Amino acid sequence: MKKLLSVLFFVAAAWTILPAQYGFRFGFQASPIFSWMDTDNRYINSNGQDLGFRIGAKIDYFFAEKYALTTGLNLGFNQGGELLHDYGGDLLGKTGLPEAYRMLPNSTTIHYHINYIDIPVGLHLLTNEIFRDVRFFFEVPVFNLGILYGAKGDIAGTGLETLTGETISKDIVPFSISWGLGGGLEYNLRGNSSGDTNLFVGAFYNQGFTDVTRDAGTKILPDGTQEPEDSRALLRGITLFLGIMF
Repeated sequence: MKKLLSVLFFVAAAWTILPAQYGFRFGFQASPIFSWMDTDNRYINSNGQDLGFRIGAKIDYFFAEKYALTTGLNLGFNQGGELLHDYGGDLLGKTGLPEAYRMLPNSTTIHYHINYIDIPVGLHLLTNEIFRDVRFFFEVPVFNLGILYGAKGDIAGTGLETLTGETISKDIVPFSISWGLGGGLEYNLRGNSSGDTNLFVGAFYNQGFTDVTRDAGTKILPDGTQEPEDSRALLRGITLFLGIMF
């Protein structure tokens, strides 16, 4: 974590001191996200995915002809996935669930639908034209701060009627940090290398550094004893990036 914070500090400091002769460009993106969750506990396994969406603004600051610092502000919808808990218990300890769902049975599934405000910071690299008006771009690494603004859950288990759309924000950590990388194609609509309007399409992989869940609940072991549910759940995703820059 200390190394990650050092990298983020270096990127933020470099943003303020680099020369501005190459300037900024601004744009917008609207990108579908395919996400899932997994854990470090062999008794809590990934069991499903979410199809979400991210919209927002993107800013590139060029400090050289083909190199830029990139950031933005995005609104993400429906990131998460489904986890299968082999052992039941009070798995959502902070959420005020209905009485029948307080102590969940073995083999319960919880499907997370999480919404974040995302602030990415990374390095944007461009190639020469590969054919007329088209270039490759790469972004590596990209660090992302996610700020929680809402979370819902669907809960299903043996003997339970499926509970859908339950507010579970209290059981989600309010901030997340992730890293990613990706690339794609940039098409210059102006038809020359100095044009101002560019279309982007690409794909990105993202992986969380930090635990998504608060681990405020307990699980019931086969011998009937209870212990804290302290697994580390990570969010992963593949984004199809679609954007336009001016």
